[in-house]
Amino acid sequence: MKQKKKKIAFVIGALTPGGAERVISVLSNELIEKFEVTIITFVKSDPFYPLDSRIEVVSCFNKIDKPKSLIGSLKLNYALTKKLSKIVKDQRIDLLIGFITSANVLTTIAAKLNRIPCLISERNDPLKKSIPKLWVILRKFVYPMANHLVVQTKKVKIIYETIVKPEKITILPNPISPKLSESRNSSTPREKIILSVGRLNDDKRQDKIIKAFQKLNLKEWKLLLIGDGPNKKKLITLINKSSLSHEVEILSGIKDVGKFYNKSSLFVFTSKAEGFPNVLLEAMHFGLPCISTDCNYGPSDLITNGKNGFLVPVNDQEALILKMSQLINDENLKTQFSIEARKTTENYMSKIVTTKWESLILNHIK
Repeated sequence: MKQKKKKIAFVIGALTPGGAERVISVLSNELIEKFEVTIITFVKSDPFYPLDSRIEVVSCFNKIDKPKSLIGSLKLNYALTKKLSKIVKDQRIDLLIGFITSANVLTTIAAKLNRIPCLISERNDPLKKSIPKLWVILRKFVYPMANHLVVQTKKVKIIYETIVKPEKITILPNPISPKLSESRNSSTPREKIILSVGRLNDDKRQDKIIKAFQKLNLKEWKLLLIGDGPNKKKLITLINKSSLSHEVEILSGIKDVGKFYNKSSLFVFTSKAEGFPNVLLEAMHFGLPCISTDCNYGPSDLITNGKNGFLVPVNDQEALILKMSQLINDENLKTQFSIEARKTTENYMSKIVTTKWESLILNHIK
């Protein structure tokens, strides 16, 4: 008699474009062969990344209005926890996996209410000042109650060891999407394109790239920014003011990002804070020569400065301009970075990472 598959569920705010959402989608597509997989979202959204038809997506609410006060926030999170707990009970979930701070806190509480194990996965810079104080306090008290915490880098693990026992923390990198790997095409001619991918917000600082591009005054080159977010209008204004509307383009809602990784010649990433930069990993996987800010956390786990890419200090605009110029004008260095970058990403292939997740899940499931 065939043994019935155990039921696991990922928990996240929504399945919109983003690093954590991509990771959940990749892991779900891989783990569906061994488990019954459900993705529980706080608010209903069409999955941005492709999902196996066997994966069930369940939402707590169709729509959520942003709370205007602390009381409103507490009421909303109480309602979310209650709904999440009911879904877990109704679906007879065996193990919960939270992604990102707020989902981690509510996932842990819902798991405790249903007396099932839970894993939580922290994706953000733990020292990030923009995380609301309420969540920082809750994180401190609730995270130790989870069965296991997954982080992405050694530096993040050290920070969380102050609140969670070291033996309950595992470092697991992000997996590269198999579909993305399949779209690699080394025969695609590289065009004179500088590429940057990421949410258009204050953390990613795309304005630094635009200003560097203007300063370099590159002939025949284009700058492509792929992403969407609250700073889009501001960045468009900067592009127009800099008289770069013919050279710089912002593309939003792009699903086939592999096409741009294949044809670009340089990848630039100027984030001031990261959990782990998926897009930098992806760009390196496509053999793109990369320049990244040496922000906490992630870029230094991927790039060995001068060997497989360049790291520049956060806020050092002159260093960014210098390294962009150096790489644009040195074909041998571009080739070296391209070969070494590809090698670096081999340990992040989805099968390797998923096997580690599977092992962790089986350690905690009855």
